[in-house]
Amino acid sequence: MRQAGRTDSCIPLHDSHDSVARMIARIPQPFTPRRIKRIWTGTLLGIAVGIVSGLGGVVFNWAIKTGTKFFTHDLILYLTPGHMPDLTFLGFPFSRWMMLWIPALGGLMSGFIVFRFAPEAEGHGTDAMIDSFHRKKGLVRKRVPAIKTLASAITIASGGSAGKEGPIAQIGSGFGSILASALKLSERERRMLLLAGAAGGIGAIFKAPLGAALFAAEVLYTSAEFEFEAIIPCILSSVVGFMVFTLFDGTATIFTTPAFMLATPVQLPFYAGLGLVCAVAGYLYVNTFYGARDRFFRRLDMPRWLKPALGGLLLGVLAFFLPEVLAGGYQWIQSAIDGQLAVSLMIALVFGKIVATTLTISSGGSGGVFAPSLFIGSMLGGFYGNICGRIFPEIVTQPAAFVLVGMGGFFAGVAKTPIAALIMVAEMTGGYSLILPMMIVSALAYLLLGRTTLYEKQVMTRVDSPAHVGDYSVDIMDHLLVRDAIVPGRKIETIPEEMDLKGMVDLMVDSYQQDFPVVDGNGSLVGIISMTDLRTAMADSSLQPLVVARDIAVTGVTAVTLEDSLNTALQLMADVNVRELPVVERRDPGRIVSMVSRKDITRAYHNEMERRSSRRT
Repeated sequence: MRQAGRTDSCIPLHDSHDSVARMIARIPQPFTPRRIKRIWTGTLLGIAVGIVSGLGGVVFNWAIKTGTKFFTHDLILYLTPGHMPDLTFLGFPFSRWMMLWIPALGGLMSGFIVFRFAPEAEGHGTDAMIDSFHRKKGLVRKRVPAIKTLASAITIASGGSAGKEGPIAQIGSGFGSILASALKLSERERRMLLLAGAAGGIGAIFKAPLGAALFAAEVLYTSAEFEFEAIIPCILSSVVGFMVFTLFDGTATIFTTPAFMLATPVQLPFYAGLGLVCAVAGYLYVNTFYGARDRFFRRLDMPRWLKPALGGLLLGVLAFFLPEVLAGGYQWIQSAIDGQLAVSLMIALVFGKIVATTLTISSGGSGGVFAPSLFIGSMLGGFYGNICGRIFPEIVTQPAAFVLVGMGGFFAGVAKTPIAALIMVAEMTGGYSLILPMMIVSALAYLLLGRTTLYEKQVMTRVDSPAHVGDYSVDIMDHLLVRDAIVPGRKIETIPEEMDLKGMVDLMVDSYQQDFPVVDGNGSLVGIISMTDLRTAMADSSLQPLVVARDIAVTGVTAVTLEDSLNTALQLMADVNVRELPVVERRDPGRIVSMVSRKDITRAYHNEMERRSSRRT
């Protein structure tokens, strides 16, 4: 006879309680401490950073307008003899003559402020933000946002060919980093707020909240990668920054555009041609920009803080004959959209703006490269579109559309941000009907430019970023050894220490290696040469016949052995900022065995993960 209230399927009371407890534990809890912290850092702090970034954009915009009035009106009027604004000399207005030296004055002031108080505020800002994310744990000194605001406002206001994106990115990211440090947040959270601050500032000052959020997450890498964890904080910060900024500046788009027709299939090949043109111009732009910095300005034997003044003086000479290259040039972009610029002037402005931006920023001036890149892309697109329209008037019926498409496509290629660039340009212009041709031009320019980028602090992928060294499963990385990652039968090219420059060039051109071990007569490792080292050596043509491998090899090489773990190898790569390391014998550290790269480590890691997964199944 069964006892009342009991069946064969019943379980003891204490087991029942345990089962219920386990079932409850499996139910996602909406307000666990961990989840509350995640909401706090990802939402509330993202909004707070957006508010401050938006206000920073307001202050920065005001500083530029005030400075522009001072440099281009009040100062010229004050210095004009007898205060006669219509005075001319040799047929040119007196104000034109004054602009010969005003950019130099702005460069002098900006250079002194930057190199005296915060040297990291030099250059185009976004690179500093990228470097801080990857290599500096998201840290930014407290003084940097204020110094960057002042120095960049002076540079742009005095006519320097620079934009607002770099400065506002460094200003916003600086606040995000400072707030995270003050709240003692983790390294990862500080990096997220760094990006959120950059997105908030850029979204505000360019009135492009979605594009800015994607830009901050995309600009870190040269490949098609995003910092996905940062997208939500970046969106929140960008939207809030945009709302704060538009309270003071209105919601109108930066550029006014006509209602463009949707591109027809027969027009798409012409846009593809523009993608090719953007890639060629982008290659010229990047190499001119960094070539002038490395081969001219850095080699000048003069104080660093004076170099922006020299760049400003040379800019003044250029602007005397081509004044349209001064400052951001938004009014000239609008004129190109409206079809008010001559074709010959537009192509002249492409090359003029490349030189003007190089003189301003490569000399050490403080400012962004986004606006100059938009300017170059718009003039390039306007020139190309008008030429195509004259030759094929029945097909290319809207040459002005190429102005907008050129803006987005050119910047997408040189900045390695194909998604963010087209969204930002669409938001800034309202030209959403041109998304399709802009996608084509952006993709082609991005692919054709390869690794050529305007932001030299970018890394290839998340694997290459020191910020993600700890993302791998530590137990697997400690279990696997360097010998597990080496590709069997791989031929390792070594360079004899007496090899001349021509021999090194011939060897490297035919090799897939990035770094080349240098060995002595006994075959022992004495140094290493990278492609970058070789390019630097080739820069001085007078020394080329005299240079041998030993002269340019980096000594004190960091190496690993076959018995070291992949975790050790990856950490060493992050510490010395290289993509591959030489592998040597443990008992004979001078004997080179092979090379191991980040790609080798990633492949070995995924192979091991797949092997363990298949074993479990």
